[in-house]
Amino acid sequence: MAKPKDVNLQDFFMNSNLAVPKTPPWIHSTASSRLIPILREEKLLAVKCNVFKGEKLCYLFVGRAAYKGKDALNPEPWQLPSVFVMRFNTPPPLKRIHPFDTGAFNRGRMPDYLTTFKLDDFNVGTDQDQIGRLISLYFETPRRYVDRDANDQKKLKDEHLLTMSHAKVLAVAKLYKEGSTKNYDDRAAAIELQVEEDIPLKKENLLGVVIPEEYTRTPGVRQSLKDLTNVVETYRLLPLNISQHYGLIYECVEQVYKRAGINL
Repeated sequence: MAKPKDVNLQDFFMNSNLAVPKTPPWIHSTASSRLIPILREEKLLAVKCNVFKGEKLCYLFVGRAAYKGKDALNPEPWQLPSVFVMRFNTPPPLKRIHPFDTGAFNRGRMPDYLTTFKLDDFNVGTDQDQIGRLISLYFETPRRYVDRDANDQKKLKDEHLLTMSHAKVLAVAKLYKEGSTKNYDDRAAAIELQVEEDIPLKKENLLGVVIPEEYTRTPGVRQSLKDLTNVVETYRLLPLNISQHYGLIYECVEQVYKRAGINL
């Protein structure tokens, strides 16, 4: 008699016939205190990682500016995020792809039904087609992925004949469908990409940048940005905490898509 099999995400996707749609742009977010050094170096740096010890990594999310640093009340402009929206003809090689923010998982900010498994159970590998398969399974279309409009578990179980062997596949489905909470916000439903090399910023791969408005009044910033991209969107500093600026940032990212001719 055959013994039951526990199916990891990577094995499930590699053995599926899911469609691989063209995926949304890749997005890197960082505190604006890093903006001027990034413009001087014209690259995003791979830095020492506190989750994957001993590795230098550059992190991106697919489609959404989901990365969030430490929140702060009444922030200064340099504490607000700057966002780089990228699409590559030849993407940099990926080290890992995860369906959610690994840092949030590692810090215990994800729900118990997910963290009962190991983080590596959700590593879907390095094949960039896995990004499209994740979107196809859980959201069907890139637009629904960006809008976080996920399929429910019942639909997935029925269409893909999922059983308890697929508990990890179903755990991600539940996470995506639940919506944001205080502990696991939009990082819980954004595909994370890890690159273990610096990423050069060039006009052919940088669709646009989103920055706090105050930086456009800093000598050299506007011209440096124009040398790297045709699309610069800005947002205002409000008398609110950092997290309450994300609605403005997401709207700016959508404007980058429109101005760059990206149809999701």
